[in-house]
Amino acid sequence: MIGPPQPGKRNRLTFAAAWLLAVTFAAVQWYVYDAVHKQAEQFSYYVLTLVYLSGIFSPLVLWLSRRWPIEVHTWKRSIALHVLASIALTLVGVFVEGAIGWYSHTAHWSFAATERHYFTQHTQVSLVTYWVLIAGTHLYRAHDRSRRRELRASQLEAQLAAAHLSSLRAQLQPHFLFNTLQAATTLIYSDPEGAEEMLLSLSELLRTSVQTLDKQEIPLWSEIAFLQHYAAIQQRRFRDRLRFVFDIEDEARSCAVPSLLLQPLVENAVQHGVGARKQSDIISIRASVQNHQLTIDIQNLASSMCGTSNTLLTRGVGLSNTRTRLTSLYGLEQSFTMRNLSPSGVVVSISIPARPLLKWTLDVEAQAVS
Repeated sequence: MIGPPQPGKRNRLTFAAAWLLAVTFAAVQWYVYDAVHKQAEQFSYYVLTLVYLSGIFSPLVLWLSRRWPIEVHTWKRSIALHVLASIALTLVGVFVEGAIGWYSHTAHWSFAATERHYFTQHTQVSLVTYWVLIAGTHLYRAHDRSRRRELRASQLEAQLAAAHLSSLRAQLQPHFLFNTLQAATTLIYSDPEGAEEMLLSLSELLRTSVQTLDKQEIPLWSEIAFLQHYAAIQQRRFRDRLRFVFDIEDEARSCAVPSLLLQPLVENAVQHGVGARKQSDIISIRASVQNHQLTIDIQNLASSMCGTSNTLLTRGVGLSNTRTRLTSLYGLEQSFTMRNLSPSGVVVSISIPARPLLKWTLDVEAQAVS
């Protein structure tokens, strides 16, 4: 399959097209001038002559432009050198051009008359051509430098954003690990078998976490699988007082979400619901796709929100970290809100672009096969 041209090849093609256009334009001018004076040759003569001359002198002019660029600190010296070079190349170029012209008109013109004619008519054009080439190469160099600066700036910005996101994600792992271990220790003496099951679930959590250690985004189905292990630990801890409900639409399962997105939010629901009150609680996790947006709702029925949503979302590792990650990854295309339910309960709603992450799924399947 033939792909798009690479940047270097595209630049060469652009230069070649511009060079052919300039040669054709100059040949037309030369042909029209001679035609008006009833001295025109075949048009191919002008094209071939200019191709020959430009093929010799244009690369030299481009080399001189790169060798002595006109810049802030060297412009005086560079301009002086280019003035001398333009005069020298013009003299040589017009002389050769005149010799070629005399060869095709030996029956009508003397060599001296031919050279006089060409120096009279073509010196100014040759000088202008030299400086047009110099100006063109400097404009291209300035554009290329600007493009490279923008590219470096965007790469640096991306690297800083990635480092920031990695730092935020790294904060979550010891946070959830500490809280989960703390939950397991509460059962060591009262329910050793339950504590053992909790630690086995925790090992599965850690294994899954290691698999996604270097990934900022994973498919929602993988995040849900991770969350179900965490839910099993909490259900073992609170027994009949806590129940989890997962309602994930098929279309939403392959959508990309930040890794470790949901666990700290569910942990908050447990901590401020059944963990703070003696009543039972139901925590539901729902996900759907509407209007190209993935919407995820996490709610419980046993807690209530004190204070405004914006104030609460800046507190604690889980909520503030999640808000920062969503803003860094999706900018204005995301939303993250909290609100009270009636008569009790709190729901946290997340909306991000619905973007399938099929490649990650294929990579995981390939690793499982190997």
